Amino acid sequence: MKRACCVLLSLWLLLGCCGFVSASDDEPHTHIYGDWYTSVDPTCTAEGEERRDCEGCDAFETRPVGPLPHAYGDWYTSVDPTCTDEGEERRDCENCTAFQTRPVGPLPHAYGDWHTTVEPTCTDEGEERRDCENCTAFETRELNPLPHSFVIDPAVPVTCTTAGKTQGEHCELCGATKTAQTTLKPLGHAVLDENGDCVLCGAHVKDLCPYCHKDHSQELFGGLTAWFHRLFYRVRLLFQKG
Repeated sequence: MKRACCVLLSLWLLLGCCGFVSASDDEPHTHIYGDWYTSVDPTCTAEGEERRDCEGCDAFETRPVGPLPHAYGDWYTSVDPTCTDEGEERRDCENCTAFQTRPVGPLPHAYGDWHTTVEPTCTDEGEERRDCENCTAFETRELNPLPHSFVIDPAVPVTCTTAGKTQGEHCELCGATKTAQTTLKPLGHAVLDENGDCVLCGAHVKDLCPYCHKDHSQELFGGLTAWFHRLFYRVRLLFQKG
């Protein structure tokens, strides 16, 4: 038993001299940390991590590293614009599924040629229209009225028994009058003498009064009126001859 105790004591002294057993193990230890290094690489969707280790023990410290910015590629058209709706451009991150979009303005209308939809007249404006080749949009504009196309209305000679008309002008497109025709009353027979011969048309109207150029045959006291008028006519002729 005494020999075993001596062996243990010798072994303890030997370990103490080699540094494996120290009387100061219970004293506080000051960590001496090395440089920070990346332990978890950050991405554009997740934070990374940096770490530094104690040079004298297994202790270590960590700190977060912010996410990387997205690595967006070039913009490309994802929705084609039209003349009625906006389009869309998009760019994608090369490292993840993130993307950005931005609107693209509508295209201008592609109008065709003007064509007449309402013909103009001399009294009303017309209309022209042009249509977009890609949608139902259209534009209109007014057409000026046409000028009047005037034609001559020939005069109608007046006679002893029929009315006449003066020369006039009217538009052959709309009927508008530029110069109105005036109706001329019949001249009535112009009696040459008491026999009733008309000096204008040569008609013989025996009952026509040579003085007032009226027919008194149907009048009350027409015969007496006709006798006096013939007398007045003769007197007028005498004065004209004298």
